[in-house]
Amino acid sequence: MGGLTSSTILSKLAAAGTTAATQSIILEFLNSVPDVAALAGVEPVEGPIVDDPTYGWGDQIRDYDIGITVAQRILTKRASLGSYSSLTQLSHITGFGPDKFNDLLYAFTTAVYEISSIEFNYHNGAFTHDALNIRKNATAAAPSPSWRKGLSHTYTDSPAAYAIKETQDNTLGIRVRLKANGLSGAYVRAIGGGRLGPVGEKWISFDSAGLSGLETFPLTSPSFHAHGVNAYNILWRWQWRRQSSDPWRELMLTRHRLFVILRAPTLPWVQTTGSTSLPWTDALEIACTWASGATDKDTAATRITERYNGCGRVSYDTVWGATFYGYINYNLTQMLDRLNGGPGLGGKVNCTDSANTVSTLANLVGCDLWQSRMNGGWGFDLNPLIAIGYTTWAVPFNGGFSYHEVAWKGACTENDRLFDGCLKVDGDADPTAADAQHTPLLPTNMLFGDCTTLNYRLRLCPPTASGCAACQPQAATTRQRRPLL
Repeated sequence: MGGLTSSTILSKLAAAGTTAATQSIILEFLNSVPDVAALAGVEPVEGPIVDDPTYGWGDQIRDYDIGITVAQRILTKRASLGSYSSLTQLSHITGFGPDKFNDLLYAFTTAVYEISSIEFNYHNGAFTHDALNIRKNATAAAPSPSWRKGLSHTYTDSPAAYAIKETQDNTLGIRVRLKANGLSGAYVRAIGGGRLGPVGEKWISFDSAGLSGLETFPLTSPSFHAHGVNAYNILWRWQWRRQSSDPWRELMLTRHRLFVILRAPTLPWVQTTGSTSLPWTDALEIACTWASGATDKDTAATRITERYNGCGRVSYDTVWGATFYGYINYNLTQMLDRLNGGPGLGGKVNCTDSANTVSTLANLVGCDLWQSRMNGGWGFDLNPLIAIGYTTWAVPFNGGFSYHEVAWKGACTENDRLFDGCLKVDGDADPTAADAQHTPLLPTNMLFGDCTTLNYRLRLCPPTASGCAACQPQAATTRQRRPLL
């Protein structure tokens, strides 16, 4: 049988003066490391095992000490034991010889060995110019702290959101807790970080128990401001060293989901601590993807309108024109489920549902839209149009709408622009011609207009008393932003 014997392991522990605390740290690592790559040092997670020519057994400079094959054997034995309770249980593992064992000890003796937590928004819940207050959805809070040892494994386990306007030209930072063994202090940094950039080097002091305080680190070169709305997976490779002249030693990797929006969200979204209307990461996933790359509000709202209209998950209720997802409140929870491939509240929508979706997701990334209606008391006549989910031109409901609702800018008057995800109008010179070759045009940032110039109003309605003249903005009674469910 290969590998070290139990007696050899005990002798080496005694010769190295390995404390019970250090052995406990190593056992915690061996029992918590998630996979072979991490244990092998290929992907450091809870503490890498990397050779060092000064302190290690041999001269395998920058070699991974455990290696994939031996790591698999260690994990296989862990599975048979349930967990390791003593380092002597590492005996008789083929390939796990003196070099690998010595470097295992070295990796955790006199070392910074743990990131305990990472906070992005750390101003006691008050939004200043760092990360936004967020939650997962209507019923679930976001993880706090955002990254937590043993709980945050995937990118989406650790979300953070930043607004370009409020963070522009400001120094950004994060707060981190760490643990060390046998050190009173060390320099710590993180490289990588994608659009959020590296974490600046900082001297960290540790108390007698090896604990740091909640330390604020600077983000040295965030680059997300120049790239508009987006959602990113970012990864930091944390490192430490005892002296400024020492080479950096690997600590671990942390993964995070970064959402970037144009500016602080507008209603129905808030930044009030504890509110269920804090920005939802479930909604940011869709809104930031749909508005990806937008650097201004109109472009962001346009892209969200386009993606909603073409999503293929909903279609207009041509039978009743009924509201399914929100009349008093907007059931964003169910709409997100539908857009993500679930049943939601079904595949039928009307103009109110569409105005809710466009305005709510656009406002989440920093736009400033309202849900507002147009009607003329008894309704108004229509030109041919293409309803969401369809490809053919038609005039629904025997010729007209009783009302129509859109995502509208400003005061929601004829002098303001709108975004209509519910339908496409005719974009050619004569929208009234029933048998002409129509040009589909999705209304995005389109002026509502009057009945003399060819804008949204005349593209939607014929120039008649029962058409355009009857299609009047109703901002005084209908302009709103519905609360979220």
